[in-house]
Amino acid sequence: MKLKSLINTIVKNEDLIAFDYNDKEDQILLLTELREILFTLTEDKDLIKSAVREALELKSSDIVIIKTESIFIKIFDDSKRHRVTQEEQNTVANRYNGIDEDELISFYNDFFKKEENENFFFSVAEQFVTTYLLEQHIDNATYEKYVFPSIQMIITKKMMEKLDNNSDFFNGFSGYIFRIHFKEVFGHIADLMLKEVARSNQYINEFIKYYSQSIIAVGGVKYKVPSLGAENGLKWNIISILSIVKIYVKIDISIQKLKEDFHRIDDELFEMHIDDLTPTEYQSLLLKEKATLEHNIAKGMVKVDKCRDALDLAKESDERKGLTKEINDLKQELQELRDKKTELTSKLLNKHTITKYMELEKELERIIRLVKSEEKMLENNKAAYLSIRSALVKALTSKKQRL
Repeated sequence: MKLKSLINTIVKNEDLIAFDYNDKEDQILLLTELREILFTLTEDKDLIKSAVREALELKSSDIVIIKTESIFIKIFDDSKRHRVTQEEQNTVANRYNGIDEDELISFYNDFFKKEENENFFFSVAEQFVTTYLLEQHIDNATYEKYVFPSIQMIITKKMMEKLDNNSDFFNGFSGYIFRIHFKEVFGHIADLMLKEVARSNQYINEFIKYYSQSIIAVGGVKYKVPSLGAENGLKWNIISILSIVKIYVKIDISIQKLKEDFHRIDDELFEMHIDDLTPTEYQSLLLKEKATLEHNIAKGMVKVDKCRDALDLAKESDERKGLTKEINDLKQELQELRDKKTELTSKLLNKHTITKYMELEKELERIIRLVKSEEKMLENNKAAYLSIRSALVKALTSKKQRL
């Protein structure tokens, strides 16, 4: 019943659907207002996707993606897809699962690049390192054989979990974005491996030590192993890598921790602000207002005393009435001033709050100085670290060559 209600809602709100979105016949967008209406009916994303598919008469190959502010649809013409034969499995014909590259470029430019995918490839690298290196402890030969298909499989699964369950399209799309972000993925893998080196992970050390060999023999056949060669001709080995990486990673981790502390304290300081003023500024303003009130109260009391003195000397009835009224008016004004002072005094911050704020400010200044100092040390080791990283990426993306 709920599915039918969702379908009817979509059909009735056709004016909230942008067909040929971005001037592309293969793209549709359900606008924010319609997305919100659907989510008031149900928060079940799979049910909403089913309703969208039925309401718009989509094919199973079409992709429905629920975004933060809209629902994006990519019409995937599966009939144009090249059916890869068994003989073509390991050829260029199977590069993108038989999908035309223009289809993938369009999806990449019109959707993927515009989404929040900043950490996507880091998460891919992290899953590969965790699963295959840290948990399964694969050897270099297994790595060399399966690294590329394994990473592409991780990308495919992540895309399907995040976007839509269309394996045909995302098998092809994963190959496309892996090719584009190839160096980025392996840069993250190298960084993660070097962090393990800094932690003295013996398995990772042995894995990297493999690339320090020049020639190995496998089944009586000699192979040249990819080397950890830098652009300047220097060749790194696990010993020289350790000395640089341990320092660099230690400093880098320290900087990240300091920056986390900085943001935490900065947020805490911001939360202590009152009416866009720091506690010290706020307290200073209140004390100035209090001093002004006290000054005006003192002046008012002097006026009252003068009027009383004048009243004691006055003999005329009218004059006495006038002075009595003036005294009462002044007393009323004084009471109002005292009430304001009492109210203002209640708003004054206690000493603990002011002290805490000042201590946090000092801590923030200390962290800023430390970050600058540590970043300078990091910069001094950066060139060597990047040389190691570059050499490792090159080795990780190469294969041993038969001699």
